[in-house]
Amino acid sequence: MIAISDNLIHFLGQKHKERPDKQLEIFKSIIRNGLRFNKSRVKFGAAGSLANQVICFTDIPLSFCDDHVGEYGKFGIGFKKLAIKHCGGNPVRYFINFSSGDVIREADHRWSMHMNLQIHSEFAMKLYSKLRENPDLELCDQHGQVLIGNESLKNWNNAQWTILSFEKETGEVFDDRYYKEREWRLVPLLGNMESGAVKYDQSDDSYHYMFSREDLNMVVTPSDDMRVEVHEFFRGLEEEDDERLKAFAKNPLPLVAYDELHSW
Repeated sequence: MIAISDNLIHFLGQKHKERPDKQLEIFKSIIRNGLRFNKSRVKFGAAGSLANQVICFTDIPLSFCDDHVGEYGKFGIGFKKLAIKHCGGNPVRYFINFSSGDVIREADHRWSMHMNLQIHSEFAMKLYSKLRENPDLELCDQHGQVLIGNESLKNWNNAQWTILSFEKETGEVFDDRYYKEREWRLVPLLGNMESGAVKYDQSDDSYHYMFSREDLNMVVTPSDDMRVEVHEFFRGLEEEDDERLKAFAKNPLPLVAYDELHSW
């Protein structure tokens, strides 16, 4: 069996993984209002941490997800990988977050990637801080000639924020459990916001991925009882005025009860 799926699953409501009823409320909100980006931090050791808003998915085939759902719960939404790609989604790049000062690991040279990322992120964060202190900042030579103008500096800094948002620490050198998540991420970008795929809500400083029915492959529920409730929810959307919501009733999604996967 192929160990990579064309289905990107977002498992929702991790904090409520033992409360399917709460997860159902979250699911209904996601369908109605879009998938909300959550604030996330990437830690770069001594360089500090970088914050951005992200949505996380896994491309592990559903039949291999036992370890994953043990951590995140069994309620998920399966997105077409191509839809996430078109919206700017990418796999994360994992790095080992330890330094060369660890004596027992000094023969493992993966620390060099960590050190390079520390240098990169530290410079990006310092520049971000300087641009906030002086919004008109430019890079000049000793004669006052502009080498990099203000607009270029801001664009470069914004680009680094996006790039570094796709980095992820794997934990200890001998613990690659995060790598096994096979995580993909989506972050707010100028392009996906201009297209309307991602919308900003000023009232609570949040972003939402406004997916359509055609962007989804399936829904995973924790049990057969919950699958019935999701089915009834979709049927009820036929009465909505919003054509986006009506589409979920007109073209029902496949619904999979996770606990039944291994019954056949």
